[in-house]
Amino acid sequence: MSGVQSIERAFSILRVLARGPLGVTEIADRAELPKSTVSRLLNALEAEGAVEQVEAGGGYSVGSALATLGASSNPSAGLRSVVRPFIEELAMLTGGSAGFTIREGDTAYWVDDVDDGDELVKLADQTGQSFAMHTIPSGFAMLARFSTDALEEYLASERVSADGEPLDVDELRRRVGRVGFDGVVVSREEFDAGVNAVAAPFRGPDGEWVGALYLQGPSFRFPEDGDERRVVKLVSEAAMQLSERLVAS
Repeated sequence: MSGVQSIERAFSILRVLARGPLGVTEIADRAELPKSTVSRLLNALEAEGAVEQVEAGGGYSVGSALATLGASSNPSAGLRSVVRPFIEELAMLTGGSAGFTIREGDTAYWVDDVDDGDELVKLADQTGQSFAMHTIPSGFAMLARFSTDALEEYLASERVSADGEPLDVDELRRRVGRVGFDGVVVSREEFDAGVNAVAAPFRGPDGEWVGALYLQGPSFRFPEDGDERRVVKLVSEAAMQLSERLVAS
């Protein structure tokens, strides 16, 4: 195995572990590498502190040394580096555009966005922009997790709808009430003409709802016929796994 190939395979393993601890067999399956190769590379990565065993004879996770290096290069990118593998996988598995927003007061800040690389019709990348929470699917998913008092405080403020018209507070309250127990928001062009989207909120280290994942695409092809249930499940499960990862950190 060449040095370059070893590095490529080592990074494949690290990308897999970025989603959470796994055993050697699971890592090999997800990275599509021989189990013997994975074991050898894990030993080398563990010696450098890049990975560590959760417990003796147990699964592996990203090591503290690697986490420290990442944080030192850009402390503000810590959350983005954790979430990135989740949205990359969502885009890869569905062919849609995936990303996440975080709550900043009463707005949703668009942090990151990726697509599968083959999308012919690309949606606008709005990374770095902030939006009123009720105007985008991921923001609405966070809004649906507000307490009753917090929601009423939000609604009491003077606001406008996504199209600039006066906000129908009663209708917005009803829409929030229709969001299911899992917090998943499914938009069929409700927030943006020509765009379908699925969004789900996630918790931060303190257990509070801090952001939301989203997956979206042009309405004429996303999701594919008969695929909506799978897409919703993928987004919901990714948000739950991300919450578990962040709460445990």
